Amino acid sequence: MAHAGASDVTATPGDSDFVEYLERHLAERGWTVHDFCEHSGLKPSVVFRWRKGYRPDIGNARIMARALGVPLLEVLVKAGRLSPDEAGAEVRIGPELDSVPTQVLLREVSARLERLERSADAGEPAEAGV
Repeated sequence: MAHAGASDVTATPGDSDFVEYLERHLAERGWTVHDFCEHSGLKPSVVFRWRKGYRPDIGNARIMARALGVPLLEVLVKAGRLSPDEAGAEVRIGPELDSVPTQVLLREVSARLERLERSADAGEPAEAGV
C-alpha cells in the first residue's frame, strides 16, 4: 500500500487548488476519503496529509489519477509538481486505454478501418499513427 513519504512536498500557504480539486472529484463520485482509499489503495493518512498542505509525489499522483480516472498530467499540475507551462499545450492527453469502454474502442477501430479503406480506394497515403 502506498504511503506519504519524504518525496511529498508542502504547498505554499493559501494554496488550496489541489485540495479543492480532490474534494470536487470525491463529491462528484459520492466518495468519502475512505471510499477513495478503498478504490486507490492509499492510506487515509496520505489524504489527510494532502488536506494539511502536503502534495503527492509522482507515485501517489499516479495512483490518484488511476483511481479517479483522470489524466496523470492533470493531477501533477493541480498538485503543483508541474506548472501549466511545463505541462505544455502541445501535450495531448487522452484516456488510458484500460479506462475506455470496449464498445467505444471498437467503434474507434471500425471508424479508422473505414477511413483507411476509403483512403486506399482513393489512392491516398495511409493515415499517420495507424
